[in-house]
Amino acid sequence: MPQLGKVQNKAPAEFRRPHPGGRRWYVAAAQPGREDLAQLHLGRQGFVSWLPRQRRMVRHARKTIEKSVAFFPGYVFVSLDVATERWRSINSTVGGRSLVMQGGRPMACPSGLIEGLQLMSDASGVVNEQPMLTEGSHVRVLVGPFAEMLGTLTRIEGAGRVRVLLELMQSQIAVQMDARDLTPAS
Repeated sequence: MPQLGKVQNKAPAEFRRPHPGGRRWYVAAAQPGREDLAQLHLGRQGFVSWLPRQRRMVRHARKTIEKSVAFFPGYVFVSLDVATERWRSINSTVGGRSLVMQGGRPMACPSGLIEGLQLMSDASGVVNEQPMLTEGSHVRVLVGPFAEMLGTLTRIEGAGRVRVLLELMQSQIAVQMDARDLTPAS
């Protein structure tokens, strides 16, 4: 049996932005403390899932250690097209309980919520404490050749990349950069 620590937590870039068709992010409830196991078995069934994490200081046996725990305890996010995929098997996944439902159908997450969390997270799925950036927001570049320039975030590309429209030499230039190099402009 594979080690639970080896689970790939980051969703592929193609699932990080809204897709044409019906692919959306849905919430799957997991058994308490078994989110990793549920994510492992969802992957074995061919589903793309994401488990956001946060770092917590935990005391155990007179020691304090930093531990990566679920950002939303008891929940895993699954990317699905409910019109074309066989999603009912999620309800009997090992480590899981069921999809969060509304009126007999899975309830989709609000558009942009998961993509925004993924934008704020690192490669292991740990959500950073930096402020959330959204499309249309005014931003300041922190480092690189465009440091201290102001711009408008026009698109979230995925994999931590964004497209920013910068004012440069009395015109606007679209630049793609790492989201960690930006901060909201005041």
